[in-house]
Amino acid sequence: MKARPFAVGYRKGAGEGLVYGGIVAALLAGFVAAYNEEPGLYVISVLALILSFYYFPLIEKGQPQLGANADGLFVRGIGFIDWAEIAQLEVFKSAVRSIRLSTLIVHLRRPLDDVVAKPEKAPWWRSLMARPYRRKGEDRLEIALHPLQGVPDEVLERLKAFRPDLG
Repeated sequence: MKARPFAVGYRKGAGEGLVYGGIVAALLAGFVAAYNEEPGLYVISVLALILSFYYFPLIEKGQPQLGANADGLFVRGIGFIDWAEIAQLEVFKSAVRSIRLSTLIVHLRRPLDDVVAKPEKAPWWRSLMARPYRRKGEDRLEIALHPLQGVPDEVLERLKAFRPDLG
């Protein structure tokens, strides 16, 4: 396969229930708190709004979460990781009942803080929101592929087109 730049974002339906459900729960709890003069329900309202804020990136349209080009591997919240700093790419698949889960595991040659070629510039409050990745130690990233658009094996194949020796 020829290496071509690409990017994938969250698929439709990945977070609407969490975000919009949190907003509805916040409004409902707020109205019930005001009607019954129950200050404890305001806490539930605020917690529901915090939940919606945290999961908001899952409903952003047109925002790439994972991608690749000649500069490297792009991960939202990190930026570009130089291809030379990636030791291995693999997809781990599992299932919970009938839900299939896929995770891209990125093994780095050095700690993440040392391998970012082009850091992503984002406002400070973005660090409080959900990210498409988890750090596992200093030199490993896990990126959930199941909420992203695209087929996990195809995403891996497109990534490996930039560095066929990753295996």
